[in-house]
Amino acid sequence: MDVVAAIEARRSIRAFQNKIVPQETIARMLELSTKAPSGKNRQPWRFAVLQGNKKDELAKVMHNAITLLKQYNKDTGSCDLSIHTIREAPVVILIFNGFSKEKGYRHYTLLMDTQSIGAAVQNLLLAAQDFGLGTCWICDVFYCPEEICSWLNRQDELMAAVAIGYPNESPAPRSRRLVSEVTTWLD
Repeated sequence: MDVVAAIEARRSIRAFQNKIVPQETIARMLELSTKAPSGKNRQPWRFAVLQGNKKDELAKVMHNAITLLKQYNKDTGSCDLSIHTIREAPVVILIFNGFSKEKGYRHYTLLMDTQSIGAAVQNLLLAAQDFGLGTCWICDVFYCPEEICSWLNRQDELMAAVAIGYPNESPAPRSRRLVSEVTTWLD
């Protein structure tokens, strides 16, 4: 894999072909995801792979939760778009922090584990790119994490979702701030 090319080519994909992603490919992407750097080598990431009916149930859980939020005039971000993406993708991987409910969990440990999980998600996105798959990193799950965790009977903290499949669109690159706008050089 040409890492630079993968970084340059990666896009958030929200339209997928109706084509199954082989289980071996998913397993390999997860293996590569776990090669991410991890603060203190804690490896806090935990994955739940949803396909078929389970993926559709996730979309329903999210839909029900945001419908309730809308009844109370609460913000639901781009949840409707994310639910559509989840329904369309053949695979959705939920990523959890396996340690966040530990007794005595400290703020700096949360930051360290969150960064480690972010690195694992980035590895997942780049691995998918190398396999010719499209991905969408979905954070709208933060509008209903309790409902999702309850539905899955999970005690750990939901950190992200990633929709995966063969892309059915080719979005143009999104604009990025210039490096000069976001960087201070100190001598």
